[in-house]
This record gives sequence, C-alpha cells and structure tokens, in this order.
Amino acid sequence: MKAEKQVIRIRLDYLQGPIWMSDIETGEPLTGIELIDNDPELREPNRKAGQMFSSYYEFDTHDAPCWFNHEKEKAEKDIMLDLIAQIVARLEEINDGSFVIEDLETERLRAL
Repeated sequence: MKAEKQVIRIRLDYLQGPIWMSDIETGEPLTGIELIDNDPELREPNRKAGQMFSSYYEFDTHDAPCWFNHEKEKAEKDIMLDLIAQIVARLEEINDGSFVIEDLETERLRAL
C-alpha cells in the first residue's frame, strides 16, 4: 500500500507564513517534512509574506476591536503574488514526490 502524500497548504492567516504552519518571526515552515522545514530558500519569502499579511490587521481602529484593511491588501497584491509564486516554485523544485502543494491564495489574490 502506498503512503499518502502530505498536503502542503499555501494559506494566509494572521501570525502565520503562507506555508501552513510556519513561524512568522523566522519564516521557518513547521510542516513536519524535513525537506521543507530545513530549506533556507523558503524562509525569507515565507517570513515576508506572513508579516505583510499580518500587517493588514488593525486593532482598535474603525470602531472595531479588530479590522482587516482590504484596501492595503489589494494595493500590495502584486508583491504578495510574487512572494507566493517564489514559495510555490521553490516547493515544486525541492518536491521529492512526498507532498502535494495546495495553493489556496494565488487565485484569491488575483481576483482582488
């Protein structure tokens, strides 16, 4: 019986890098796949994208405890798309067949 491949999700969320899950401070992926988690080329774009997305959350503004700045996300979408593309390209480059990539962000961002 074949082992099931692990799914690596590309998903933006507050205090996370797009490689689900990640350490936003270091950009280190926390997937449990050594090939990904120890790849230094993934860390910087993963860190930048995570910090950028988290910056869209504003606290105690707009008469709300937490407000998401959709206009800022839209204005910076090309930068984010480039970072996501770098991450996906690197994941594809190092993929040894043990995982599949599920990109949940590229189409969403393009539609902004």
